[in-house]
Order: sequence, then C-alpha cells, then structure tokens
Amino acid sequence: MSANAQVNKIKASIEKGFKDMQLVLQEGNVKLFAKQLVVIIAIFLVFRYFNNSFQQKINNYRGQMDAIRSQQTNEQEYMASKKRLLELEPRFPDMASKSEWLMTQILDVFAQAKLTPKFSGTQAENTANPNYTLANLEVASNASWLEFAQLIASVENRPEYLRISEFSLEKLNETDMLGQNKIKLKVNTLFPKEKLAPKLFKDQGGN
Repeated sequence: MSANAQVNKIKASIEKGFKDMQLVLQEGNVKLFAKQLVVIIAIFLVFRYFNNSFQQKINNYRGQMDAIRSQQTNEQEYMASKKRLLELEPRFPDMASKSEWLMTQILDVFAQAKLTPKFSGTQAENTANPNYTLANLEVASNASWLEFAQLIASVENRPEYLRISEFSLEKLNETDMLGQNKIKLKVNTLFPKEKLAPKLFKDQGGN
C-alpha cells in the first residue's frame, strides 16, 4: 500500500471517529465516549507522527534532488567552459614566439595565394591589457580583385587567430599592370600572457 493510501485511510478513520463522538455526546453516553476518545487520541497522535515523518522524508528527498540537479548543472557548465577553452586556446600563439609568429603566418597566407608580400615597418604591439598583447603587421602587395577577395577570406578563415583590422585598395593604371591593384593590409593577432588550460586542467599538462 502506498504512503498516500495509508494517510487517506487514517484520515477517514479519524473523520468517522469524530462523527461517532459527536453522536455519543448528543445522546449523553459519556462513558461510552471515554473509551472511544482514547482510541481517537491515539490514532491522532500516530497520524501526526507518521505525517510529520513522511513530510520530513519528502523534504529530505527534495533537498537531495535539488542538490543533485545543482551539481549536474555545475558539471555541465564546467565541461562546456573547458571544451570552449580547449577549442580556442590552440588558435592563439604562445607569448614566447611573438617575435616571429605573426610574420610567419602572413608569409604562409601570401605563399598560398601566390602573392609577394612587402612588409611596412616592424611589428607593432599594445601591452595595455593585463591578459594579452595585441600585435599587428602592415603588409602590401599587388593583386587582382579576385586574388584580394581570396586573400581576405584565407586570413579570416584560418584556424589560427588572425584578423584584418584595416585594408586599402588602389587601382594600378600602368599598361603592364592592367587588372592589378595595390593592396595594403593590417593583420592582427593576440598573444595571451598566460595559457590557462595547462594551469586549470591536469589532463592538459597542469599540476
């Protein structure tokens, strides 16, 4: 028999007992009522005990379920954050290689596009942010409209983190340069001052 069925049965017995008690009082048979009163009080006390005990168990179960749900939510959020971090961090270069990494990436992009790059000055760096260093290089070349569009797409779609912050396009009018344009790009990247995954996750080399 379920707990609810037992509770309903006890409640029905108590209601019947009170009805009988009222009838006995009306007829003046107090002596008959005395024995029944003891039984009803006993039933009432038993009902109250079991009802409180049952409610406590329900509350305990609810508390345990809430704790389990909270733990599951925290675990899911943790795993989602870990997965995201492990996906993103490899796209950013190490601080130790900041002197040559960006130039190497740009040379690779232009080589794939079969274009000749010409760098304008040295790598510029902004270290104002405490968590990363922002670096950029300006590079120029000659390219057709199609080559320029493919070059932009190649930079922006690389798995490594590269972004173009500025560009310009100037049509060349020389007879031997018909269909060509002088292009200039400013290519950016970020160097995290510290990689977090090895520090946070033991399976990524942390302690």
